[in-house]
Amino acid sequence: MKTKIKPIVVNVLLIVFFVCLTIPKLVGQNNDSLNLTKESQHFKFYSTNGDIKVLDSLALTLEKNYSRITNRLGLQIEKKINVRVFPDIKSFHVAINYPDAPDWVVGSCIGDELLMVSPLNPGSIHTYESLMQVIVHEFVHIAVYYAIGNKVVTGLPKWLNEGYAQYEAGQVNEPIRKSVESSLRDKVPPTWTQLITASAMEFGHMNGYGLSVTIVEFLVDTYGIDKLVSLIKEPENIETIYGLPENTLEKQWIQYIKHEKIE
Repeated sequence: MKTKIKPIVVNVLLIVFFVCLTIPKLVGQNNDSLNLTKESQHFKFYSTNGDIKVLDSLALTLEKNYSRITNRLGLQIEKKINVRVFPDIKSFHVAINYPDAPDWVVGSCIGDELLMVSPLNPGSIHTYESLMQVIVHEFVHIAVYYAIGNKVVTGLPKWLNEGYAQYEAGQVNEPIRKSVESSLRDKVPPTWTQLITASAMEFGHMNGYGLSVTIVEFLVDTYGIDKLVSLIKEPENIETIYGLPENTLEKQWIQYIKHEKIE
C-alpha cells in the first residue's frame, strides 16, 4: 500500500512521534480486542481482524531490519517479540494509559513488547510510510533494552536512546537536518545534559528528537558506529570511548551541523 506523504510530516515538530515507556507493564492495559493473528520468524503480531491485511508488511519491515540491529548490538533475543497493533489512535492512547496524548504519539515499547497504531489508520499527523518507520524505531528500543537491561532506565541518555532509534529506523533526512541547522542559527541549542533531564513533553517541545538524531549521526559519521555501540553499552564512559571531554564533543556536533571544520 502506498500513500502520499503529508507535507506536515516533515515539519520539525513532528519529529516528536514516540513515547517509549520504560516501565515493564502497564496496569489496566486494554488488549482484550487484540488476537494473535500472525507470527513471523522473530515476532508475534496481535491485532483486530481489520488490521490483518497490514501485518505482512509490518513483518517484512521488521524482519528486514532485525539481523542488522541485533548483530550491531551483539545480542541474541531468544523469544519472539510481541507486536500489538491498535486499530486507531484513541484505542492506542487508552492502552498506554495516556488518553489525552497528542496525535503524534503513535508508538511505544513497554518492557519487551512493541505497541503501535495501525498504519491503515494513522490519524491526522502520520502516514502509512511513517508508521513503517515507527515500528523499526520501537524495535530498536527493545533491542537496546535486551542489550543493556536496566541501564536503559537508569543510565542511557535520552538523546542517545532516541537518537539511535531514529538513526537505525532511517528517520533522519535533509528536512530534519536543515531544521536543526536553522534552529542553531537562531538560538543556542540545549546542552546534552538538558536533553537528558527534560521530561518527555519538554524533550519534544525543545525539538529533542531532531537534535538527538543529528547528534548520533555526527558521532557515527565522525567516529564510527563501533564507538557509538560502545557508548550505548557504557554511557558513563563517554570521555574514555571518544578520548575527548563531552563538552568538546558537543562543540564538534554544532560545527558538524553548521558545516564548519571540526576542531
